[in-house]
Amino acid sequence: MVVDLQNADARKNYLSEKLDDLMDGINDSYGTVLMDELILQLERTVSKFNEEVQTLMGQLKDNSDRRDGLLEKIKSGVFEENTDDTPQPISDKKEMSAWELKLEEMEKK
Repeated sequence: MVVDLQNADARKNYLSEKLDDLMDGINDSYGTVLMDELILQLERTVSKFNEEVQTLMGQLKDNSDRRDGLLEKIKSGVFEENTDDTPQPISDKKEMSAWELKLEEMEKK
């Protein structure tokens, strides 16, 4: 039997047939044990995946909350906080770029 390994469907069919042949040979004595182990491994995989997704979602939420807080500080005119929790205003002209200075001048007019 010639198998066209370049074709995805042909590969799937070939592997499926081979797996069926293997399972037929061991199904009588080990079939239930193998199936139970397969189910156990799948449950562990899904559980671990769910834990990782929950961790990632928590990190995304924390990052989003932190960004929202920084955005509010920027909107209110406070850029960063010192270690002694006193806000520093953005109005320091030295740190403003030429473009920002030009925008500020335009807003005043």
